[in-house]
Amino acid sequence: MVITVRKSYRKNIIREMKGSMSRVISLFGIVLLGVMMLTGLVSIAPSMRTAAQKYYTEQNVFDLRVLSTLGLSEDDIAAIAGTEGVTAVQPVKYLDAEGLWSGSDEPAVLRLQQLPADPDADSDDNMNRLVLQSGRMPTADDECVVHVLGYASAIPEGTILTLPEDTEGLKTRTYTVVGNVQDPLHFSTDNESTTVGDGVLDALVFVPDGSLTADYYTVCYIKAENAGQYDNFSDEYQQAVDAVADRLTAISAAQCEVRRASLIDDANAKLDEAKQTYSDKKAEAEAQFADAERQLNEAQARLDAAKAQLEQGEADYASGKAQLSQQQAALPGTVQSGADQLLTGEEQVLEFEDQLQQIELLVNVQQVAQPLLGYAQAALDNAQKALDEAEPEDEDYIELRDALAKAQEAYDNIKNQLDGYQSQLDAGKQEMYAQGLISSPSLSNTQLVTEAKAALRKMKLSVMEGQLALNTGNATAYSAFAAAQQQLEDARTQLDSGWDEYHSGVAQLETSRTEYETQKADAEQQLAEGQQQINDAEEQISDIQNGEWYVLDRNSTVSFVTYEQYTDRMTAIARVFPVFFFLVAALVASTTMTRMVDENRLQMGTLKALGYSNAQIAAKYLFYALSASILGSIVGMAVGFTVFPIIIWHAFTLIFHLPTFRIAFYPGLAAVSLGISAAVIGLTTWSACRASLKEKTAALLLPRAPVAGKRILLEYMTPLWKRMSFSQKTTARNLFRYKKRFFMTVLGVAGCTALLLIGFGIQDSLLPIVDKQSAELTHNDLTIAISSEKALTMENGLADTLDSSSEVKSWGSFYTKSVSVGNADGTTETVSLVAAEDDADMTRYNTFRTRRGHHPIDFNADSAILTEKTAAQLGLSVGDTFWVETPSGSRMELTLTGITENYIYARLYLSGENFQQYLGSESAEWNTVFGQTTCQTDAECDDLRSTLLACNYITSVTFTADTTGMLNNLISSLNYVVGLVILCAAALAAVVLYNLISVNLAERKKELATIKVLGFYDKEVYRYIFREIDLLAFIGSLVGLALGVPLHQFIIRTIEMDRMMFIRSIAPRSFAISVALTMVFNFAVCLVMRRHVKRISMVESMKAPE
Repeated sequence: MVITVRKSYRKNIIREMKGSMSRVISLFGIVLLGVMMLTGLVSIAPSMRTAAQKYYTEQNVFDLRVLSTLGLSEDDIAAIAGTEGVTAVQPVKYLDAEGLWSGSDEPAVLRLQQLPADPDADSDDNMNRLVLQSGRMPTADDECVVHVLGYASAIPEGTILTLPEDTEGLKTRTYTVVGNVQDPLHFSTDNESTTVGDGVLDALVFVPDGSLTADYYTVCYIKAENAGQYDNFSDEYQQAVDAVADRLTAISAAQCEVRRASLIDDANAKLDEAKQTYSDKKAEAEAQFADAERQLNEAQARLDAAKAQLEQGEADYASGKAQLSQQQAALPGTVQSGADQLLTGEEQVLEFEDQLQQIELLVNVQQVAQPLLGYAQAALDNAQKALDEAEPEDEDYIELRDALAKAQEAYDNIKNQLDGYQSQLDAGKQEMYAQGLISSPSLSNTQLVTEAKAALRKMKLSVMEGQLALNTGNATAYSAFAAAQQQLEDARTQLDSGWDEYHSGVAQLETSRTEYETQKADAEQQLAEGQQQINDAEEQISDIQNGEWYVLDRNSTVSFVTYEQYTDRMTAIARVFPVFFFLVAALVASTTMTRMVDENRLQMGTLKALGYSNAQIAAKYLFYALSASILGSIVGMAVGFTVFPIIIWHAFTLIFHLPTFRIAFYPGLAAVSLGISAAVIGLTTWSACRASLKEKTAALLLPRAPVAGKRILLEYMTPLWKRMSFSQKTTARNLFRYKKRFFMTVLGVAGCTALLLIGFGIQDSLLPIVDKQSAELTHNDLTIAISSEKALTMENGLADTLDSSSEVKSWGSFYTKSVSVGNADGTTETVSLVAAEDDADMTRYNTFRTRRGHHPIDFNADSAILTEKTAAQLGLSVGDTFWVETPSGSRMELTLTGITENYIYARLYLSGENFQQYLGSESAEWNTVFGQTTCQTDAECDDLRSTLLACNYITSVTFTADTTGMLNNLISSLNYVVGLVILCAAALAAVVLYNLISVNLAERKKELATIKVLGFYDKEVYRYIFREIDLLAFIGSLVGLALGVPLHQFIIRTIEMDRMMFIRSIAPRSFAISVALTMVFNFAVCLVMRRHVKRISMVESMKAPE
């Protein structure tokens, strides 16, 4: 008998489940969504951390890295390796340069990093091992592999990289790409800044060991002792790393002192060598100048001697002419006899004398011109030497080349003239020898003149003897006068020719002197520039400051920080949303099971009368509910552990490339999810059963007494109540008469609307913050970091460049530094202190206002303004006192004068007066420039960036667009996740509304059957029931909006990132969309439920006990 009863009981359970499948499905759907949200959101963060942990381990990613402002020497590396807790070190050299890929005309900004000797070695000191994506690793000196940063495409294998010839520190300037790799330090799409080119790295180029020739290392990567034993995201790992970092920091000061001294010694040695080279070249140049001046002076002396001879010839000519005139006057008659013979002799004498004068003139001119030829040769050699030392790209190269051409031309002219003189002298020798006037045709020029003069004297003696004979007669005298006249005319001709040659020599000498002065000036300019370079080098040596080590962990790498921020945000989201889903699920499950228990009161009473215990009776409903719960949990976990992570990770793959990410199943999370869902459904079911099972059996066998009719509030408003129609009055009474139904429906709908509002509100809080910050709060679109204030004071430096640039509208000098601030309770925060050289620039580039009401905040002499999030974290209000740590390490108390609206970064803005008190005895070193530009395109920004980076002492140049792009990527990925949450919330809303409306209809079957019996048409029945449901849904939506606002505030504060505040308000359209979606789901469910209303049997319903 007992077995038969139990069998019937099991059949009853199964029959009950089949008969109310819609309830099972609704419970199944609610649990599925809740478990799916819980497992999907909670599992993604551990999966991301597991993937990162595996990736860091496989690629042996560094724990710490050390960089120095002076570079790291071998002694520094040895000191780091010898530090306690350091298990392995890997010193690395890299340099940034511009290069050109074959097939591209646009230069690329590259970082060339030297690979270890064996990139594939499985050893602790081979850190940050590259992941080969395609191709192979380099084996030859002129091969490389490439990691492209950002979203750019991979570089095809076989592409040639060409670097400028003036790139220092490399063995070769040409590399062939043989593979593409992923650098484990850059597994995100974030870019990295540099001081080369446009300031943004395009790719990392890895070259073989030994390719970089620098005598120092750029960075040293370190593995910390025991760090590998812990989860890389754990506090234990960070403590192990921090312990080693503290020890490295402790030795940094001493190492920097040694490094600075070594650099100064090396620089002084090179400077001394440069000074000696300069002195030698200067001495050589001065010797050449002295020799050239001597040659010019000798040429001038010879020209002066030639001029003296010509002037003496002029005097002799004048004297002879006077004597001839006197003789002609004294001897009016001539002696004709023997005149012809004497005249012939005299003509020979005159001809020979003319020839002799020409010879003498040629010899003199040759003596004058011969030194000029030597000087021209020296000038030609100097010009050739200067041209050989110059580079084709030098500005004075063309001038040196023209000077060489002029020197060559001068030399050729003098040489040709000398050769011409010599050939005339040689012809004269041959003629005179043929006439028997000289002893040999090979006489020297001096001997030629001597023997020719002797022959001339003989000839003149013969003529004089003839003249003496002719003097006896007038005819002879007149003949002599004619000959003398001819001699005077020939002398005049020779003198004129000599003067012409003299003036030509003077012109040549002036040309040579001009060339000499030009070359001397150029050489002196080069010497002056060399001296200036030496002076600059001395100044740079004197400016070498004591270096500083930067001991950084993985949080200094953009990819690691960004990835951890994403992981933390997913953890924060997972802590919040599943809770709300399960709260709504508990509410709906309670409504469903309460209604089911109420419907089965008679059955429960019968079972109780048959002797079933309360536990056995409750087991039926627990089995009913838990079956749906467990099945929903299983399906929810299947979706949550697979589909959710895939969808979310797909969004993250737009930013990260982490090949180790895998979908994981977490048994503990699965057990917790199953337990939570079973507990929520089980407890609500047990609660519903317990209330009925407390009643006596007789009471359960009777229908529940109907709710007593009462006047509702509207009935007391007589004017309003009288104007309402019958159906409106009925609807109003039904709404407020069944308070439990009212509140359960309203709260269920409110929960769904609140979830939708939260989802859309998070979008409102995320998406606009970048534009709101850059468009309304900060007005500089250009930020320049400088390493020395000299950038602003030196001639043709940054200040002059900014003033002369047409793309820069305005700029100002600022001081920025990361400092600690705190309150009286000991709470501290890290912020960026900002102060302006001119307080007017502070309000030019920043808008200070409150978030609520946008009331302006004055910036005056005593201003100390904090950003809103920092003030909230410190619990500060306007007028409160707080402290800031000064450069000396002391604390300076300030009065908070304003809390400004701000969403990106945490900042403390100080007035000039407060800033001077902050500095104390130190002087302000303006290290940042904010500016406003007219740049509209990326190309314009890159051009301006390149121009500014060319200035000295520039660390980085960034535009607001650079930062907003990275933040937008971050926000877009989070928005993708939020969109998924909104989709799930919408699905939950649909399921909840279906469940609540189906329960509502089930409770009112008899009522609906009754009005059908009374003759209501189907449309009237629909209006009768669905009008109430629409009103309940609308009221629930309004309540959901009221609940959603504070929940949105809570969630926003939970998922906010460090140094970033999300917008705390919700856009009006989100309220409208949330209500509209709720009503749309309500309308859709009502459409579906019309079929159920239509199928209600009037006869069967009238048979119902209640």
